[in-house]
Amino acid sequence: MRKRAVIISAAAVVVALSAVAVVPKAVENSVPVTETLRASVREYSETVCGSGSVSFVGQNEITSSLPLVLDKFLVNIGDEINVGEEIAVVDKKSSEALIKSLGQVKALAIPAASLETAVAMIPESISSDCNGKVVATVPCGTAIQSGSSIASVSQSEQLSVSAAISELEIAKISLGQKARITLSAYPESVFTGTVSEIAQTARKRYSGSVLETVVDVSIIFDRADERLKSGLSADVEIELGEPRKICVVPYAAVGQDDNGEYVCVYEDGKAVRRDIKTGAEFSDGTEVVSGIDGNEILLKEPDKITNKSNIRIDE
Repeated sequence: MRKRAVIISAAAVVVALSAVAVVPKAVENSVPVTETLRASVREYSETVCGSGSVSFVGQNEITSSLPLVLDKFLVNIGDEINVGEEIAVVDKKSSEALIKSLGQVKALAIPAASLETAVAMIPESISSDCNGKVVATVPCGTAIQSGSSIASVSQSEQLSVSAAISELEIAKISLGQKARITLSAYPESVFTGTVSEIAQTARKRYSGSVLETVVDVSIIFDRADERLKSGLSADVEIELGEPRKICVVPYAAVGQDDNGEYVCVYEDGKAVRRDIKTGAEFSDGTEVVSGIDGNEILLKEPDKITNKSNIRIDE
């Protein structure tokens, strides 16, 4: 009996030791595993964006309040013209057909009792209402809608961008601010310019299906470039101040709850919550204005580990 008891006790010891070895492994497996992330420091300038087109400084558009078809131009691109000078002959027969095809007076940009009255108002020719050099004309024979440009006349050889800025942003814009300009024709190139004029009146325009209020801002190019041409489409970024260094953290490191936004910092094997205040947003992360200094090790998906005292790092 004594020998058997000894054998049983030895077996019990083996089982007990095995259990002791399993417990730490089970505890380790229950500790959350996460990845670490790092903040990045970069230079950033707050900007206001807008879109428009390239034109000559002081460029004016000669328009007609009636839809018209032109027979021929009496001037060429590059000619100097004066106020009152005839620049084009109107094709009255084609213009009459164009007006009647509209079918309603409200399609005209001029008060008229009827389409017949509008037809009677078709001019023999178009005269210039400004002095300058002809820089662009529409093709003869094409239908010109009410208010559309017939010819562009410039008083300067210098080019600028006229960009539409949302009324919600216009208060941030002032003369002399620097701007970066990209052209649809040369998407890989960045041109620079300076805000030279802010329109005194706002206007309405459609952005897709949304009607918005904008203010036109003129930006003069800093230097001439043979690639620049009047009429090219342009996007602008107007810089509101000098570049500054900012701390940017990946979106995956930012959590949010009823108390606001936060991150989890890895300290001594633990997840330590830090409440943060965010600023500018980018494609790869958000600016952190306060809460961290940018040197800490951040934990991914903080909402899953914020209440855990101990964590494991996925190597």
